[in-house]
Amino acid sequence: MGFPSPAADYTEKSFSLDMKLIQRPAATYFMRSGATLYREGIMNGALLIVDASLSPCDGSLLVCRVDGEMRIKRYRKVPKPHLEDVETGRKEPLPNHDDDLTGPAAVFGVITYVVNDARSGEFDDCPVM
Repeated sequence: MGFPSPAADYTEKSFSLDMKLIQRPAATYFMRSGATLYREGIMNGALLIVDASLSPCDGSLLVCRVDGEMRIKRYRKVPKPHLEDVETGRKEPLPNHDDDLTGPAAVFGVITYVVNDARSGEFDDCPVM
């Protein structure tokens, strides 16, 4: 019989993006961005990982239903909780609980990660970075 390898304790476990990026699989959705939002670091076609079970904190990016479409809004707490349009910066009221899914900006979920395709090179012309 031989001796066990001294390096056996140092073997690496397999790396899984699912385990790193998804905390609640039943409440996690994958979406594609339909527009480029430079200030948010979102390029057109970016993969958005959205968790519908999270409560937003100040500055969180949210996916909201607006006029039958999904839109990205920023959540702000000061001076009172409201949504902010990421393109114009305009303040918008939070949807009421009574409105449920039919309100003017019903919150679908919190964007937890943004995965951009780095091959496109779009970041080279980014005025913010």
